[in-house]
Amino acid sequence: MASVVVSAVGGSPQRVTADTVGEAKRALACANYTATLNGEPADDDLELQDEDYVALSPSVKGGSR
Repeated sequence: MASVVVSAVGGSPQRVTADTVGEAKRALACANYTATLNGEPADDDLELQDEDYVALSPSVKGGSR
């Protein structure tokens, strides 16, 4: 398990312990959010390392006209 910092839009950064980005998202109850890992887009199955920074933002759905 890695000790990482996770920040969701509008919230304070929190330190959590997780193996993957998906686990970090679930720790903050943000499973439907989009994640970036150290500034780069990240899939839920991406493995984390100590001191990584995961930023979460609500997923934006494109609309059709």
